[in-house]
Amino acid sequence: MSKLSDPTQRTILFLIADTGAGHRSAANAITNAIRIISQREQEEWYARRQQHAGAYETSGVAVAHSSTVSENTENTENAGSEALDQADPLEPSPPSYRIEIVDVFEEYSRFPLREATKLYGPTIRFNSKLFGEIFNYTNHEETIKAYNTFTTPLIFNGMLRLITTIQPDVVVSVHPLLNFITISVLKELGLKIPFVTVVTDMVSVHYTWFAPGADAYIVATEQARQYYLKRGLDPQRISVLGMPIDPKYTREVESKVVLRQKFGLVPHLPVILLAGGGDGAGGLQSAVRAISQARLPVQLMVVTGRNKKLYAQLQRMRQRLYVPAQIFGFVHNMPELMHAADVLVTKAGPGTISEAMACHLPIIISGYISGQEEGNVDYVIENDVGVLALDARTLIDELRRLLKPGSPELHRRLKNAAKVSRPGASFDIGQKILSFLPPVGEPGVWQSKHSVVVKRRMSGRLQSAIRLRRQHPHGHTGKKVPVARLSITNRRSLFSKSVSREFSKETTRSLHDRSDT
Repeated sequence: MSKLSDPTQRTILFLIADTGAGHRSAANAITNAIRIISQREQEEWYARRQQHAGAYETSGVAVAHSSTVSENTENTENAGSEALDQADPLEPSPPSYRIEIVDVFEEYSRFPLREATKLYGPTIRFNSKLFGEIFNYTNHEETIKAYNTFTTPLIFNGMLRLITTIQPDVVVSVHPLLNFITISVLKELGLKIPFVTVVTDMVSVHYTWFAPGADAYIVATEQARQYYLKRGLDPQRISVLGMPIDPKYTREVESKVVLRQKFGLVPHLPVILLAGGGDGAGGLQSAVRAISQARLPVQLMVVTGRNKKLYAQLQRMRQRLYVPAQIFGFVHNMPELMHAADVLVTKAGPGTISEAMACHLPIIISGYISGQEEGNVDYVIENDVGVLALDARTLIDELRRLLKPGSPELHRRLKNAAKVSRPGASFDIGQKILSFLPPVGEPGVWQSKHSVVVKRRMSGRLQSAIRLRRQHPHGHTGKKVPVARLSITNRRSLFSKSVSREFSKETTRSLHDRSDT
């Protein structure tokens, strides 16, 4: 059922960019949490209905019995009516949630902005210091104003088309470079659509995260909140809710023994998990080589993420290593891998750190992205959940301390990780986002009369953007992207037939041309 024909459906639009895997992972984590919240709402509502129905049936029996012994028929009818009112309170069903996750730069921006964002992965892998210099240079108001002046013409019309097409009840950004432009677009539309920023950096928060004008800002740590307050922004709008990680980190998993059998690991031999984030950065190859040369009595599980070159290199090295090793690419079962391990060696990515703490896994940081992840290193050390080991000797010494029998360091860090971790953060963030949706039974902003005027006013801009988009009908992916109607979706082509009917015939034809290519 489309949004326009289902007034109880609420639409949530997540704005992301695939600069690293963290932003999409955060959006997926919150989406999964909202799905679970929705299931609980439906189950609780159904249970209440069943309870009321049972109460009504019981009342009906009592009334029928009383009618055989009572001489006052009027009292009997009143009792039956009261029981019916109690049994059927006419409680509306909870809303359904339609969730769209959109890579805005890939699908709705123009060259060169669209291509520039693709440089993030190669830059952090091959020249992290260069990225750090860019991060620090742009972390100022004047630089961001210049950036917005340059990029706004390359994305503004696309964003207008996206929001007018999706018709969200709330917009959520999980990427720093999308916040200023989104606020400008929402102001241009003139509709009161709530805008929520979920900061996916743990401590080192870039200036672009806190664009003035958002309805809420959600951060992972108190350090990030303090940076927000130094900007002089409204303290009532910021919440410290933790890092959004997948809800599966809140579930119970099989025992360490069972998991090690599942992964074909050697029983009773300590397991070191090495991971470099979605882009496989963080000096993984050097760490593997150092552990092998030290001939530690351990076994390795190495996750290279999307770094296919690193995956191939480690597979070739595997037979020459002095320790047993299993090599993985991009995985979807990281909770199991973490629970099977004794120690995590990783770069200082905020998602991986938060996931490790949720699994009560001690952390050794083998690398970090300059600027962006420096604060994460301080966070890990100050909370005593891990250490920094940038050279082979420090890494090996720390592994020996943690893996020796009865290690006090290991016990202390496991305890500290349990203390500071927030595995259920995605649920808290999901509830915060849902609080901005219209109440059940009330129309959304796109059902108002004013929205019709807005859509007519925007039609000229939309037609221009669509004609531009038709020059690149596949979003520069080279693949045909199907359009599917789902209650919760994660797709890259977002053209709704129900919305296109509201525009002029020329606009409608353009939209159908785009979806048919």
